[in-house]
Amino acid sequence: MMNSSKKSIFLFETIKIQNGNVLNLDFHIKRAQNSVLNELKFDFAKILKLKSDGIYRAKVIYNQNGELVSVEYFPYKMRDFYEFKLINISFSYDKKYLDRSNIDEAKNGFDEIIMMKNSLITDTSIANLAIFDESLGLWLTPKTPLLKGTSRQRLLQNGFLTPKDISKNELLNAKKIALMNAMIGFVELDKFKII
Repeated sequence: MMNSSKKSIFLFETIKIQNGNVLNLDFHIKRAQNSVLNELKFDFAKILKLKSDGIYRAKVIYNQNGELVSVEYFPYKMRDFYEFKLINISFSYDKKYLDRSNIDEAKNGFDEIIMMKNSLITDTSIANLAIFDESLGLWLTPKTPLLKGTSRQRLLQNGFLTPKDISKNELLNAKKIALMNAMIGFVELDKFKII
């Protein structure tokens, strides 16, 4: 007999809407389809209805059965990134789970963190990461990120990023790093501090 009291697992997508245009929706749909048990029971294109000027963050919450739970919209302004605390972690976050308690606990009050798992660089708390390898002239992104972000997938697909295992020393020696997620796109940081 199946346990009907099993707690549902909730997931979400953060989608950028700029002047009424939904950006990179195909990548969000693909990740959501790969995150549910069977199939999505809603159409992203039909549920995203915001037509306002400006930049908005749509938060689409759904459960592991592919059922829509809610859609919320928030005006968006990018925050500044400068200082990152390097943190060792052991947990997984391979799907965009609504429960981010492990990430929040790792962040522990720091402005932002860069997480390391199995001695390799993964992600920040809200974005995938890349470092610029001057000798190769390439932007490198962790081969095994904590979460395969939609911007990372898009930039890998178009050949802008190269996947590679990135060590702590490679990160610390990088003169340029970049953050990427659905809201900020790809943002180079030439001034940053890793503590």
